[in-house]
Amino acid sequence: MVLIMKRSLLVIAAILLMQLPSFSQIRVMVWNDEFGTAGLVDQAKWSYEVGGSGWGNNELQYYTSNRLENARVENGYLTIEARKEPFEGKEYTSARLVTTNKGDWLYGRFEVRAKLPGGKGTWPAIWMLPTNWSYGNWPSSGEIDIMEYVGYDPGNVHGSIHTEAYNHVIGTQKTSTYVVADAETTYHNYAIEWTSETVDFFIDNVKYYSFANEHKDYKVWPFDQPFHFILNMAVGGNWGGAQGVDPNIWPQNMSVDYARVYQNIAKSDIKVDGPANVTANATGLAFKTQNIVGATFQWSVPQGATILSGQGTNQIQVNWGTVAGLVQVQIEHPEAAGTYSKAVLLITSPTGDKFTVVDFNTSGTEGWTPFTSGGNTITLSKQDTLLLIKYSIVDPSVNPYVDFTFPNPISMASLSHLAIWMKTFNLSHSVLVRADPFDVDGKFADATPVFKFNPTLPDGVFHCYQMDFSNKWGSNTPTYGSSINKEAVAGIRFFVDYGFYGKVASDSLWIDKIEISKDGLTSTTLLDGLSDRLSIFPNPCSDYITIRPLNNSELPTQIVVMDMLGRTELVANSDSRTIDIRLLSNGFHLFRVTYKDAQYSTLILKK
Repeated sequence: MVLIMKRSLLVIAAILLMQLPSFSQIRVMVWNDEFGTAGLVDQAKWSYEVGGSGWGNNELQYYTSNRLENARVENGYLTIEARKEPFEGKEYTSARLVTTNKGDWLYGRFEVRAKLPGGKGTWPAIWMLPTNWSYGNWPSSGEIDIMEYVGYDPGNVHGSIHTEAYNHVIGTQKTSTYVVADAETTYHNYAIEWTSETVDFFIDNVKYYSFANEHKDYKVWPFDQPFHFILNMAVGGNWGGAQGVDPNIWPQNMSVDYARVYQNIAKSDIKVDGPANVTANATGLAFKTQNIVGATFQWSVPQGATILSGQGTNQIQVNWGTVAGLVQVQIEHPEAAGTYSKAVLLITSPTGDKFTVVDFNTSGTEGWTPFTSGGNTITLSKQDTLLLIKYSIVDPSVNPYVDFTFPNPISMASLSHLAIWMKTFNLSHSVLVRADPFDVDGKFADATPVFKFNPTLPDGVFHCYQMDFSNKWGSNTPTYGSSINKEAVAGIRFFVDYGFYGKVASDSLWIDKIEISKDGLTSTTLLDGLSDRLSIFPNPCSDYITIRPLNNSELPTQIVVMDMLGRTELVANSDSRTIDIRLLSNGFHLFRVTYKDAQYSTLILKK
């Protein structure tokens, strides 16, 4: 019954609000507490201010924390109860609830529906204080008292503001009183509407006082900073106890039906919020739009998805299906009518130990976009089952690149190895490639170490370049020192002939396939030999070096010797057992042996 009554009152309040003068186009509820869950207050919305210092007014109570005797929710109402009991050296207890850093607002309509206590010594208040105290301590940063009531003066409700120029300490307080004869037996709506020009005070939607911005300085108008709600009930004090405190009336309660905050937005600000990327068959997804006063909402979701709850309200819960699509809401409202949408992509969550990211045979150049500023040109084309990238770079300092955006974001949480098969002849000696994965939020895995194809083999044969990103998701773009979301990788940026090491040149490269995998697809061992598939000796050496496959039926497909800058010095006959290295300079050289399914590298030292 209580909830039905509260819904009816919400409808009535919405109708009344629509009749009030608005201070923008469309009124939306941005925060509320309907006190629907029994027990302690919702600590996502409220905090307790604790202590018995007198709170600047010589008050008699001790404000407690997490104590049902002083603040509890039951039957759809919040009760703040002041009790006569010894506690921490005080004779009374009560509660003071605040929304600091949980609900802080600049401008809007702020309202609380409440029934007030009576009797000498009671002093309930619904009010607001600044969150950041930007202009200094009280009263410099301001105070807005939406409702104050002292029990020795029954029926008279007060609304006030305090500033450095206008406050009760110096006798200049700006205030007004409104008679509410049944304030102690009936719920009434206490509210302000606060704009950059005025603070207007309302009781039951009747404006009884207005404080105007005089456009001087903060001493007169500090109300250009965020403020927060305060609900409390004091005992005694300078004002509440001005005629004493009756010791026989306790406990006394302030009962609150709801607290709500409204702000006004333009129609262009209406949107659907919710996840932009979901996994197949995800459950309990939340989508919402602004809670527009007086509007009706009709939602639709893609085929295979199901609305679990919330149809007809501004927020729904959805169980997803297996396809991407639009979540839409049709809004009926005099100023906000229209259909509003959010595109939702389906995250691919690979199963197994390996996943092919792209198939050029079917997708061609779809999803590939070149960056061509600075007079640079990059062209993309499908060649058989390959992607051919041709470039002509005149300004490598702008970091020319090609973006590949996946058809759907991909989770690399369990498949963290990224492998890319590429070939080039590198006739210009300018093919310098780097691959930075990026996530759905536009963050790039570009923190050291980066995935650079180094050395780049110029033999016109496909080689597998790979990097294990397991612990390398660090990002410096767009925010330094962050990490990308490995659960939703949206694509890869390929830099070509870029940056400090780039040069004015034209060349081409081919990409065969891109895979992610649980484990590495190739093995690399430096200095201490190649693998158990072959051996190489002597090392160090001077004139000749010998390779010996341990399984003579399995011969390498290629043997390449490179300098430490990745430049090819020697391509040997893969059938050779002995390789002449007399023409190589003294020092370290990279010796790479390629099989049809793997590559192995080691360093050799020429003396």
